[in-house]
Amino acid sequence: LIFTRVCVLAPLYILGFSEGVMNAYIIVVGFQAVFNHANVHLPWGPLKYVVVTPDFHHWHHASDDEAIDKNYAAHYAFLDYVFGTAVKSTKKFPEKYGVVGDYMPDGFVRQQLFPFRGSTRPVEPGES
Repeated sequence: LIFTRVCVLAPLYILGFSEGVMNAYIIVVGFQAVFNHANVHLPWGPLKYVVVTPDFHHWHHASDDEAIDKNYAAHYAFLDYVFGTAVKSTKKFPEKYGVVGDYMPDGFVRQQLFPFRGSTRPVEPGES
């Protein structure tokens, strides 16, 4: 997140944009990030092919077969259409969310510690 923001805000600063413009960018991006995770379905019309919407972004988190390795864009949906990585489903929202396979441990604490284990092999029952 810090790297992404610096890569956008540094050029804006170097090009002489005002602090107000940079603050507006941060507010818009923050709103879009929260809004795109909302469970809303609105008629976007052709705009759905330009910017990332909740309908588009939900497929990024899907584990449906048609959604694997799709919908990478964070702001501009047209990038996924250009590169052929956009989900082209007639369903409003995915049926399944999450990672494919059953390698995540059960329980909040174990899931938080999982990235620090150094392995992505499946966690066996009873293993911590």
